[in-house]
Amino acid sequence: MSEKKRVADQIIKLDYADHRDTIFEHCKMIYEGGRPPSLINCDFIECEFIFEGPALNTVHFMAAIANGGAGGAELVVKGMLNLQNWEPR
Repeated sequence: MSEKKRVADQIIKLDYADHRDTIFEHCKMIYEGGRPPSLINCDFIECEFIFEGPALNTVHFMAAIANGGAGGAELVVKGMLNLQNWEPR
């Protein structure tokens, strides 16, 4: 197995990106709502994930549902994100 490439202190656009065997350190990871990235065997060390444009609108929409009570968080996580093993705290 080859050694992972290290990327530090960079702004990384995630839309349509393909990253493999990479360590991202102190990077700003920006997603704007395009095709989700392919991230294979990647590590993230103290990175900031930033959602902009349509992706930010989606985040706000899901947060509003999750914070609305009456099972909203479970709807978002299990229904929208399809994370079936998630349990609320």
